[in-house]
Amino acid sequence: MKPTVLLRLQRATGPDCKPIVISKLGANTLGRGSDADIALDNEGISRMHARINCAPDSVTLADLDSTHGTMLNGARLEPNEPMQLHNQDLVTIGPWTFVARVTNEPEETHVTPAAVEEKPVDPYRTRNSVLLRLRADGSMDREVGWNEFARIYGPVIAGFARNANVAPQEVDDILQDVMLGFFRQSQKFEYDPKRGRFRGYLKTVTLNCIRDRHRRKRPRVGLPEHFEPADDDDSLQANWDHEWTQHLLRRAMEKVKGSVQPTTLEAFDRYGVRGEPAESVAKALGMSEASVRHAKMRIMHQLRDEVVRLRGEEG
Repeated sequence: MKPTVLLRLQRATGPDCKPIVISKLGANTLGRGSDADIALDNEGISRMHARINCAPDSVTLADLDSTHGTMLNGARLEPNEPMQLHNQDLVTIGPWTFVARVTNEPEETHVTPAAVEEKPVDPYRTRNSVLLRLRADGSMDREVGWNEFARIYGPVIAGFARNANVAPQEVDDILQDVMLGFFRQSQKFEYDPKRGRFRGYLKTVTLNCIRDRHRRKRPRVGLPEHFEPADDDDSLQANWDHEWTQHLLRRAMEKVKGSVQPTTLEAFDRYGVRGEPAESVAKALGMSEASVRHAKMRIMHQLRDEVVRLRGEEG
């Protein structure tokens, strides 16, 4: 019998490497040293860089006071202070960003374009306000809806195409193809959470547009000659989850910005994201070092709560 996989870290960006798979309860260290349980061979990795602890009901990640730090969803972890990992969290260690797959959390299903088109149309059934406006009868309402759609989802589509190694000059064209495809189907589109999440539908549409453009213009698109990945290809799924989590974090930050002071935000950005020493940030902002660290943790927790809320709204 194969061991149960408790955690899988799938590479989203950085040098090619095998997934990190953990199948035992307890602590697992990651690092460049021979004593580490999981080897990461890169000069940006400390000998004992991070620790993942798998318990029956949770998985946590801690930085082991590494030279270059460990990041969770774009924010640096405090040394030796574990943080819980959730599905689709982004873990950055050295040159790599991994997407977390935590097996004690439910997996999602993805809605397919074919499944969507089979359903009778009810434009008021979806809870997603952007999609309601996409299908509005008034021309002005539809224009507002598409502008918002492009603002929210355009970076996800473009980022996915770039990370799939699409040639830079083709990325904007693929984004346009996806948008035109949605425009043509907007009067028939119905988002039904029972069939899967909208983001799964959007991924399928985007991947199909990339495939179609590759078939028609192989040399220009820049992809390998035989680019026919399955919809559930692990690397492509990690690519998409990476872009989608970043999309949720951007939306969450927009919400958080309205509830905290500018000084708190600056402390978070300088200390929690850019990695400036707490001492220098505190001096520059007229805060104590403890307040700088508290600001970072406060915003990290607020972002986490908002991302959970947004994922719940996905269906």
